[in-house]
Amino acid sequence: MGTIHNANPAVKLDAWLHGGGRVVAASERAARTALANYHRRRRAEGLAAWPAPDVLSWQAFVRQEWAQRRIEGILILNPFQEQALWADIIHASGHGAALLPGPLRRLAGLCMEAHSLLCAYASQLLDPRSRRGWQQDAGIFSNWLETFDSECQARKLISAERITDDLTPLLRNDNERRPGLLLIGFDRLTPSQEQLFNAWGEWRLVESGNQASDIHSYSVSDPATELAACARWCRTQLDANPAARLLVITQEAPNRRGEFERAFRHENVPAEFSLGVPLSTVGIARAAALLLHWLDNSLSEHEIDWLFAVPYAGSAAERSILQAFHRQIRRRNQQRPQWTLDAFLAERAGVTLADPWVRRMRTTRQRLLVETRRTRKPLEWAELVPQLLNEAGWPGEQALTSSEFQAMRRWEQALAACGSLGFDGQRMEWNKFLLELDQALAITLFAAESEDAPVLIAGPAESAGIDADAVWFLSTDDDSWPSRGSLNPLLPPEVQRATQMPHATAQQDRELAQAMTERILQSAPTVCFSYARLQEGVERRASRLITKLTTNFEVKTEQLPAELTHRTLPKPQTERIVDTNRIPLRASEGAVAGGSRLITTQSLCPFQAFAVERLAAEKWEAAQAGLTALVRGNLLHEAMALVWGGTATGGIRSLTELKSLPNLTSFVASHVSTAVRAKLPAGARERMPARYLELEEQRLTRLVTEWLQYEARRQDFSVENVELKHEVKVDGLTLRVRLDRVDRLNDGSMLVIDYKTGDEKPNKWDLPRPEDAQLPLYAGFALPHESEAGGLVFAKVRTGEKNMGFAGRVTAAKTTLLGDLTNSSSLLKNPLTIEQLDAWHAKIQQLALDFLAGRADVDPRELPRTCEKCGLQPLCRIHETAAYTGIANEEESADE
Repeated sequence: MGTIHNANPAVKLDAWLHGGGRVVAASERAARTALANYHRRRRAEGLAAWPAPDVLSWQAFVRQEWAQRRIEGILILNPFQEQALWADIIHASGHGAALLPGPLRRLAGLCMEAHSLLCAYASQLLDPRSRRGWQQDAGIFSNWLETFDSECQARKLISAERITDDLTPLLRNDNERRPGLLLIGFDRLTPSQEQLFNAWGEWRLVESGNQASDIHSYSVSDPATELAACARWCRTQLDANPAARLLVITQEAPNRRGEFERAFRHENVPAEFSLGVPLSTVGIARAAALLLHWLDNSLSEHEIDWLFAVPYAGSAAERSILQAFHRQIRRRNQQRPQWTLDAFLAERAGVTLADPWVRRMRTTRQRLLVETRRTRKPLEWAELVPQLLNEAGWPGEQALTSSEFQAMRRWEQALAACGSLGFDGQRMEWNKFLLELDQALAITLFAAESEDAPVLIAGPAESAGIDADAVWFLSTDDDSWPSRGSLNPLLPPEVQRATQMPHATAQQDRELAQAMTERILQSAPTVCFSYARLQEGVERRASRLITKLTTNFEVKTEQLPAELTHRTLPKPQTERIVDTNRIPLRASEGAVAGGSRLITTQSLCPFQAFAVERLAAEKWEAAQAGLTALVRGNLLHEAMALVWGGTATGGIRSLTELKSLPNLTSFVASHVSTAVRAKLPAGARERMPARYLELEEQRLTRLVTEWLQYEARRQDFSVENVELKHEVKVDGLTLRVRLDRVDRLNDGSMLVIDYKTGDEKPNKWDLPRPEDAQLPLYAGFALPHESEAGGLVFAKVRTGEKNMGFAGRVTAAKTTLLGDLTNSSSLLKNPLTIEQLDAWHAKIQQLALDFLAGRADVDPRELPRTCEKCGLQPLCRIHETAAYTGIANEEESADE
């Protein structure tokens, strides 16, 4: 009953097991590691078979011994059952947190935590008589705890946290001879653990071996550099010794898991995490949950997009059709933030869904509607779920990988746990059962079986009992280590301090962190500590605890060595060749629907034009709850087309007709109403409130009325065309374009107008690389040959007199457009000239020829702004290029 120090822990452990002793590890991970190391040593000895060692985790050990001594049929509550029992007690008490499921569940979790702390550190306070002085929240919890104990006793239930307290007296009264216990991985024994071990008999606490002989403490500029250096260090260690076992300790793995995976993959270092990820984030489990929700509820657009992309919701052919169907919905501007299954199946998008998939989904949904007509026991719902999923086609037709198979088994365990919620005979509705299943998936961790990777990434506490050849401890700054926590709000603070519960005082946190650090220094011959000097814009300093310990070993904090900051790449085995080949546009490909967009994108970035127009790549635009800017723009264009459409639309065609209108607002309102009926996307009226659409119609009426009042100030003009569809040819390239409006000015020239609701500026047309080539293209190629271009303007149809107006280039703006222009007006200072038209004409021809020739260079007009608006970065991978990296570095330097 004490501590055994041994220069070689493996020798001690083997001797203990060979002598008939038992090993108890602090965690499941430590137990698995001990077993794996034991088997590895036996294989190294040349053995082909050997007796299984008696190694158990703490939880498994306690449950096994308790089950052997308690035969009265007492049910051990699993975490879901215990939380449900606490929630029922809280709800019955009438507490305010019981009004909503979320707060009720969180409060039940706090009760479980408080109960666990009492069981581990102050079991004497489980007697309600010892809690009579507790007040306020602690007093309320005390009453709930008393009810919890009564319910457990009446129903023959026991919390898993009570097993230790219940087993200890049973061991004291049992005189049987028991094997000695060797404890590994315990940084700190709780009072209840120590009492149980004393009641057991002989036990020993073994620590790791000798102190590390090679200790380093590194100061790094930022967290990304620190992580990259750690991954590179692992690579160098494995290069020197391929059989090495490395341990990376971090508290940030749950939040930065993706960064860790990328960093180690970049260095080609096999690594695995000690902790798993929430089962709700694992593909096969998430797909099952989404399918269940879709049968009786709705899914968001991005959830449906994800579901069609993974191989768990149907055959590959079915999913290909579903993806095409969903793309077509977006192309037709019929997207919705939420989709019910019925609405999705009823949508018409020009793509026919696969009949087998449609039949399966409809049949499954109909069955669920029948089954949900009455409440059921959780176990009945749990038995129904696999049947529904099987009918819906989950988990797909492909053979499952080992990891997917393990995840499916974990899913089944979580589902069974939800089914066990009927332990008290309760019945529930389907929606409540789904909420419980969602919660179970969120708190259930999944980790695939260990592949015995040479690098293990673990937290400080989880690393207990794990020996390695070398250790790197990340983020050991003063704010992160010792780690900080908070008191449980349901237990009196003085009780937590008196019983030395976790985080009761800063001193306790420091002592525990020191014990962990000293244990880490004894777990490997080489130990490295590191911290980032700057995190999220805040300067950090080294942990004083680490500084003190390393100073004792005459170790000073140093900068990273060169081999960890500059990666030495092996000589490439392949020759890099710059591919300058181009794929010209074939004549058979015909007219390009992109119109002016093609010329604009070719100017912005040749690859963007190639990807959009020839590879049919699309930027994904998320659906919005209200009308999108695109829909609002379409409604405005339609209203303007009706207003200026002449007698065919009941509209007008000239300034004279505009000024002669008896009631401008009434005139506009009728045309706006017609435009909304014609252009409002299908389904918008059914999913958007009528009052919202009414207000949108009123807003548009006011906006168009204000614009017409502005246009009434113009010089005399007439409207030649509205929404003019036209095919233009630019050196062999056929473009389909549509001009919003073309006016004939008082000098006989043509004014090309493009409606905009934003603050557009004509400098977008500036050469040598115009940011927008739409109006220059119209002026040079879409107007009749005998026509003269008198101006190109954006009509900025925006609310507010200062925001509204024309912006562009006009030959004689004061005499042909607006007579009240001041000399400071941009329209007067920058008139349209023949030279400009000729220059634009030549540039557009060159851009067209480049596109026809297949020029597709990744050459953004302006880094990084052009790329930020593109949306095709995954296709061109611009972020991986040196040019983009250089821009990013410059921005970071400027920020600093």
